[in-house]
Amino acid sequence: MASDFARYIANLRQSLFDEQLLDEQFHKFEKFETTNEGFLEEICDEYFQESSEFLVLVVPKLFGAVKVTHQINIMKDCLKRGDFEASKAAFEAIKRANELLQSRLESYFKTRKQGPPAEIEDRPEYGYMDSDSE
Repeated sequence: MASDFARYIANLRQSLFDEQLLDEQFHKFEKFETTNEGFLEEICDEYFQESSEFLVLVVPKLFGAVKVTHQINIMKDCLKRGDFEASKAAFEAIKRANELLQSRLESYFKTRKQGPPAEIEDRPEYGYMDSDSE
């Protein structure tokens, strides 16, 4: 039963990488949890609290938020070109990517707490954003 749960958590975690919501930076922070339980969840909680007010100023690479970072870069490019309509659309995409990430991470952390501590040794496959994907 415990191994089924561990497998479920591993699949849930991998889906965050498969969907390109997270990257290797998140994995690096996960390793700190072996000595400081709840460390990563605290960082994520703080990020989501602050990001609602400072979304464009906060650097989401802090814990590997791939899609949010990608959308921020798109918005920066639009602003540099002076395309304010595209900038507004990009900002809305940033908010959607941030909301999706928050929802998925909350689910991941909640589910992970329901079982025994999981070892974070295996390196996940990282999905990378190309310039055409959102």
